[in-house]
Amino acid sequence: MAMEITNNYSSYAAQSVAESSTANSAKKKETEKTTETVESNKGKKTTDYAKGLAKLVPSVDFKVGNACSSAKNGKSLTVNPKLLEKMQNDPEKEKDMKDMIKGVESMSKLAESMAKASGWTIVYQHSYIDENGNYHCRMQGRNDGMLKLSDKLREERKKNSEKLLEKTKEKAAEKEKELSETLEEKKEVKEDSADGKIEEKSTPNKAEQLLNEKLIASKDGMIYLNDTDIRTIIEAAKEDNAGRENSKQQAGVGANLDLKV
Repeated sequence: MAMEITNNYSSYAAQSVAESSTANSAKKKETEKTTETVESNKGKKTTDYAKGLAKLVPSVDFKVGNACSSAKNGKSLTVNPKLLEKMQNDPEKEKDMKDMIKGVESMSKLAESMAKASGWTIVYQHSYIDENGNYHCRMQGRNDGMLKLSDKLREERKKNSEKLLEKTKEKAAEKEKELSETLEEKKEVKEDSADGKIEEKSTPNKAEQLLNEKLIASKDGMIYLNDTDIRTIIEAAKEDNAGRENSKQQAGVGANLDLKV
């Protein structure tokens, strides 16, 4: 009789263990499924977010990664994935980084235009914004005009370029001194005595000056830009846009006055 009770108990215990194991297994699978769904949604959200940012830089190839592209051709901007997470959770960080991304677009177009005007060709241009939001860029340019010259003429052209660089620096120093004497560092302000309005005059484009110096001083066509450089370009682009907007508004006022007369 005791043996029979033991057997029944053992059978019951085994059944309970089996049922418990099955329940735990099902629970584990459900948890794994939920985790996969959350990660999938998170990944999809980040992908969609990155696609939105890519629209801010239509002239370059937008990527998400941990390092600057090593390709020897093309133009790209790589953004660290951890920075994307910070941007999605911090509105101020997002605004700052979007300004920087727009700055990359402005720099890319300006560099292309200046290179073409001075006889250069941009072989590749790769930018990277790291986890902390710091900007890095390496650019390879080729001086097509220099390649066609003899060694003697090439050396003369190099010396002339060095002299031009020195003159550019001297002019920049003179302009900086002039600007420091005004009330504002980046704008000259003068009052129109006729109507009492304030007229703003933008300073020379520092972005263009910066890239010009980089092109002239580059060795073997290599140009490097850092966080300070891109922020200079961003500010210059903002000033340029503001100047255009003011011009449009003034033109609009003039047009309205003409109509009234």
